[in-house]
Formats: sequence, C-alpha cells, structure tokens
Amino acid sequence: MQVSVEFLGRTRVCAGDKEISVSRQSISFLAYLVLFREIDHPREVLIEQFWSSSEPTRARSCLGTALSRLRNVLKVSGSSCLEFSSRGEPRISVSSQVWFDIVAFETGIAPSLAASPGRLEPALVNGLATALNHYRGDLMLGWYDDWVLVERERLRVLCLRGYRRLMEHYSAARDLENALAAGLSALRIEPLQELVQQHVIELYSVSGQRAAAIRQYDRLAQLLKSELGISPSKATRDLIERIRLDLPLRSSASWAPNSEPT
Repeated sequence: MQVSVEFLGRTRVCAGDKEISVSRQSISFLAYLVLFREIDHPREVLIEQFWSSSEPTRARSCLGTALSRLRNVLKVSGSSCLEFSSRGEPRISVSSQVWFDIVAFETGIAPSLAASPGRLEPALVNGLATALNHYRGDLMLGWYDDWVLVERERLRVLCLRGYRRLMEHYSAARDLENALAAGLSALRIEPLQELVQQHVIELYSVSGQRAAAIRQYDRLAQLLKSELGISPSKATRDLIERIRLDLPLRSSASWAPNSEPT
C-alpha cells in the first residue's frame, strides 16, 4: 500500500486513499527530518528543537515516543522510513518507500535548473512540470516555527525559479501559450516579480493580446504603488510605451530565469 505525506499546502498523511490521523507534533517532527534528510540528527539537537521546555528525562522520553510512532505509522511492506546511525541518530532512509511531496518537488526541479539555458529536453520539461504540480501551496500552512518560516521561503523561491525556467523553455520553443501560463503561475505566487511581469506583458503583446498586455502593466503599476510606493522600472515603462505605440519590441535575451526572483 502506498503511503504518502504532503507538506505543501494542506498537510496530511495518507495510506492508499485513506487519510491517517497524525498529531501536529509528529507532523512537525517528520517535516524537520524530511527537509534536512541529508544528515544524521543528534538526539540532543532534536530535543533542543522540539522539547526544550521539558525536563531532560521527559524530553528524551518524548523523542523516543515520537520516533516509535513514526516507525509504526510510516511503514511500507514492513520497512520503516527511518534509519539510525551507529550512534542512534535518526534520519530519513534513502531507501524509504514512503512518498514525500517535498522530496518529489525538490528532486524534480533540480535537473532543469542545472541544465543549459534555453530549450529543455522533453524528459526535463515533463519532470519540471510534474514537480511544480506538487507545489499545492506554501510549506506547512499554519505552522510558524522559525525553521518552518525559513524553509517555507526557500521552497517558495525554488517554485518561482521552476516556473521561470519553464517559461524560458516555452519562450525559446516559441510556445507562447504555455510560456504565458508558466509566467502567470509564477505571478500568482509572487506578483511583485517585475522581470516576470515584463516577460508576461511582452508575451501578451507578441501573441496578439495588446489590450491584455496594457491591463497587465496597469495592474503592476497599481500593485507597486500600493505595496512598495514605487513606480515600474524604466525598462518596464519603455516596454509598455513601445506596445502602446505598436513599435517592435526589443529582445528579452537578457532576461535571467534562473536568478533569484526580484
């Protein structure tokens, strides 16, 4: 039976089609192990992270109970998702048969971001699109621990980079419809990415949707004014002016989809 764990958007654990009831503490503890799955976790560090307010003996007992619960709940064909170092330090097993959306998301995006600029191979495009579909929302909505907030922002930026890379691929392939869809998906997550806004405005224009390009610019100008108290950059203003005057558009080759969103 397939066991899957989702942390992106609504957090849940499922065995097949049935959702399993797991405590909030266990979900948080499991998410920490999955997000930092490359390392063995000293028990003292885990206790400090999750049970620092408890008396030492009680804290060690809580850790043991948490590990035992995860071993029992997340077991596929008799195999646990946890493994332990020779010092008893837990980590997520590299051979775990449990499906984690975070792992699928990160590993699916990485190859496309590492690829050369421009068009991607079909397998990379499919992997990137599938990975982005796993991002159903920000990490662990409703949790506000410091480490969650840091990881939430990291994964959010990774998602934005993924959509920008997908937009670059489709733009290079002259698939304007899918390029525009990727850009709009990125803007739904973070509308203040002015470089993406520029590219979306340009895509609207070159696909014959001049009025939509102007509306997109107007929404951006209003958003920048209300959120940041600034106007669109000169490059964006020049772009919309050329569109309004029906002049040829300059090349967008300098657009850098793999850079950090701005």
